[in-house]
Amino acid sequence: MNSRRHADRFPDPPGAGAIARWLAALPERLGMRRHWRAWLIGSMLAVVALAMLRVPVATWLWPQTRAQALYAEAEQALAEGRLSAEDGSGARELYEAALAMDPDRAEARQGLARVALAALEQASAALAEDRFDDARRQLALARALAVPRAEADAIAAVLRQREAGHVGVDGLFAHAEEAHAQGLIEGGVGSALPLYAHVLALEPAHAGALRGREDALAELLAQAREALRAGDTGEAARLVAIVRTYDPVHVDLPDTLARLMEETRLDAEGLARLLAGEAGRQAEAGAGAVPEAGADAAPMDAAERSRRVSALLASARAAEAAGRLLAPQGEGAVDQLAEALRLAPDSAEVAGAVARLLPLVRDCHMRELRANSLRRAGDCLDARAALGEEDTDLASARRQLAERWLAVGDERLGAGEVANARSALAAARRFDPGVPGLAEFELRVRAAAAALRFD
Repeated sequence: MNSRRHADRFPDPPGAGAIARWLAALPERLGMRRHWRAWLIGSMLAVVALAMLRVPVATWLWPQTRAQALYAEAEQALAEGRLSAEDGSGARELYEAALAMDPDRAEARQGLARVALAALEQASAALAEDRFDDARRQLALARALAVPRAEADAIAAVLRQREAGHVGVDGLFAHAEEAHAQGLIEGGVGSALPLYAHVLALEPAHAGALRGREDALAELLAQAREALRAGDTGEAARLVAIVRTYDPVHVDLPDTLARLMEETRLDAEGLARLLAGEAGRQAEAGAGAVPEAGADAAPMDAAERSRRVSALLASARAAEAAGRLLAPQGEGAVDQLAEALRLAPDSAEVAGAVARLLPLVRDCHMRELRANSLRRAGDCLDARAALGEEDTDLASARRQLAERWLAVGDERLGAGEVANARSALAAARRFDPGVPGLAEFELRVRAAAAALRFD
């Protein structure tokens, strides 16, 4: 009775019966009664998939939200002093990831600049505690993030002095010999060649370091010739570039260069560009250490110095007359005159030769730049610096060339040529580490390279 009165009080709306019958028949229409197990399994799999993919889906749907989360993680890592980490949890990597997801995020770019300054601070702190390896590592991070060069150079100079005072020349030489004996010739600050260079920077006439460096370079050239026999011209070029960095007039170098030229079928100019590219890649990767200019030159008396300068001036005049303003292996007029300038910076004869040659080098730079021959323009710009032109006069030229390299890199990256884009990035950084847009382009190159690795 109660239920009937309830039904009478609340009668079904018009059509309610038809709707109820349609809903009752829905499972049959969908085949759920016949295939209920499949529906159940499918529903469970969907729930599990959503649970597992919730973070990637959220990242895909809300990239700005994910970028903000990465930025917050980077800020936390920076506050905790975790500046860089191979697993991607360092402040540098997190800021870069945030920038990759949201390129317009100015806070992330500012964060990278703060990481660079923090790296300098950590390098100074490590230096104060004689933790030289940590100081070198943090200094390398600061340089990679384009910290002001003057500040990085100042810490590097103190690092060399403190390390030498701590272990002494004999200790450094012993480390170099030990690394050499273990076959660690090149590839990092603890390998033989950088250590020999460090010894020679402190004591240029150190007989053991000169002999050890000579032997180590001979071994690298032997490895280069072995690589050529195996058909690996890339490895051969890499090794030859390292040798030229430490000793461009090594006795075994001409023969190896001739073999490399023959195998690569390049002319002298093409080979010089190949080796310059290899040297640039090594500098970008931070592999090895470049010895200070003139650090390994043995002392000479005044008479010998005068004879050497006269010979260099004569060679420079002959090279200029033959049209060899710039040439590989130090045979160009600029190289000869630059060495004379280093040996006799106060010589009136050298100054006259520089005054005659410098306008030709400037014309070379502008001519090659107009022709969009950027590598050649860079060689001419380096020649201007080698002849002693003031940095204030070179600054705008370096900025202009770096901007052109960035434009080339952007074009190459757009065409999918990541290796060429990376080379352009290295060239832009070499000429002007502070050129606008460099950090952003580096992030794009890294993202493209990562995509290729996981493609």
